[in-house]
Amino acid sequence: MDVIEISKHAIPFLMKGLYVTAYLSFISGILAIIVGIIGGICGASKIFLLRWVYSIYVNIFRGTPFLIQLYIVYFVLPSFGITLNVYEAGIGTLALNSGAYISEIVRAGINAIPKEQSEAALSLGMTPYLEMKLVIFPQVIRIIIPPLVGQLILLVKDTSVISLIGVFDLIKVGRELAIASGENPIVIYSLVALFYFIICYPLYCFSIFIEKRVRLHYDSL
Repeated sequence: MDVIEISKHAIPFLMKGLYVTAYLSFISGILAIIVGIIGGICGASKIFLLRWVYSIYVNIFRGTPFLIQLYIVYFVLPSFGITLNVYEAGIGTLALNSGAYISEIVRAGINAIPKEQSEAALSLGMTPYLEMKLVIFPQVIRIIIPPLVGQLILLVKDTSVISLIGVFDLIKVGRELAIASGENPIVIYSLVALFYFIICYPLYCFSIFIEKRVRLHYDSL
């Protein structure tokens, strides 16, 4: 079977796997950003308890392999009465794992804003919520966009690990097709790599676009 025939046979199946990977990436990415924003605010908080909880969460999820976290969520939690299907376990674990890294990105962005701006906002009578919304966070977004998009790209790649608990995502479908193709797995894996590139490269271009727009906005002020 030549390259063209293998590709014609494989692409329809890989497209289904691509859809699953895109779904996992999108849902996990949204949840990870939400977790990261909340975590970053807690990490930069003046309240000791919030910083303590944040520190435990970040150290656990950044200090252990994602695969072990996934296995614990999917295989161990049922022993405690918490049973999740493969999609729930995969999305939840990926969101918490990436959320830990995004939390650090957000926390670093908040801490990079001069304290004088916070003091000025409070002196004008702003509540902490308005201070964060109108003064701090618009500047934080400008700082964190490049590392945030970089982390989201890593999240897309990490979806491949979820295939180990049975999700038929892009890498799982590719592996099955490579086994079926016999002597030509390189064609299948090359197509898998191309499909991952199709997802990740637009994210990179989007980050460049947003970064330029934000820079132009601030330069015009």
